[in-house]
Amino acid sequence: MNRLIEYGSVEAIPYYNCSWKSFEEWEATGVKRPWLGYPLLIFGTCIELIYLPIVYIIFKTNLIKHACYKIIVVLISIDMSATCCSCLITGPLLILGSVFCMYPTFTYLAGGIALVTWCMACAATVSLFANRVISIAFREYADAIEKKLAYSSIVFIFSYGAFMYVFTPTVCYNSAIMAWIASPLSEEFPSAAADKMYENPIQSYNNWIFLACIFTLFSIYFFMVKKLAQGQKSKASRAIFIQCSIICFWNTGVALVYNALVYVTPSPPVLIFAQICWAFNHACPAVIYMTMNSTIRREYKKIVFGIMSQVSERKIYCFDKFIN
Repeated sequence: MNRLIEYGSVEAIPYYNCSWKSFEEWEATGVKRPWLGYPLLIFGTCIELIYLPIVYIIFKTNLIKHACYKIIVVLISIDMSATCCSCLITGPLLILGSVFCMYPTFTYLAGGIALVTWCMACAATVSLFANRVISIAFREYADAIEKKLAYSSIVFIFSYGAFMYVFTPTVCYNSAIMAWIASPLSEEFPSAAADKMYENPIQSYNNWIFLACIFTLFSIYFFMVKKLAQGQKSKASRAIFIQCSIICFWNTGVALVYNALVYVTPSPPVLIFAQICWAFNHACPAVIYMTMNSTIRREYKKIVFGIMSQVSERKIYCFDKFIN
């Protein structure tokens, strides 16, 4: 983003100039994929609608007073923003068969948000489970340290996101490759200087460090919970194992494929898999909160069935008025 401020416009940034081809010529380089774009758009809309009642429940039931739920609310806000990028923006770009040079300013800004939300989600996930591990390991001091840890984590998450958005290169969507990549593919003659301009090693470091941290913390958390259950197959330990498996699977899929993109272009099925992983990575926390958190599950049912009941009552009332 500092480059946009420095040069005044996207196409004024060196190696982002698309003027050597017309819009129609750039459009011909893209590939329209409505069979993938429309499902992403519908899926993203549904996930955003699922998240809204969860946030309401966390505040309504006063769960927000707990330190871990403060981080969860931050994580939800990031996941909702990331879902907007992975589904509500990527979906239409696939439908249109977009490449960077068709909508350079929009794609440049959206790519910055996509990159930042991914990195912030990584930081928030690590912070959440680090918070839980520390809380269990130092249970006798939990009341004294949990809130400080939560606020420190939130400051770190937003500081990290601000740094990534302002000081690192963006990513650009290309429908032919079906991914947000570092290069806008806007140059008539590719060069080492252009590649250097697009390079973002911090993103790769983020992915590898995240993978190492999340596997370590999840393993520690799982064994801690199992130990607290005194070796019994408790409901809590099974739930933790399921959460570990689900979240680690989607995170790993996204991180590995996007790290591979630095060196090679994977096959289309692998790229589609990465897109699905990215969408599900930010959607699965909503499903986990809704199915594995007893308070949220109970209140969610009340809200959903309450709305359905009100709608049914209105339909019956309207029908009665009509026939009478």
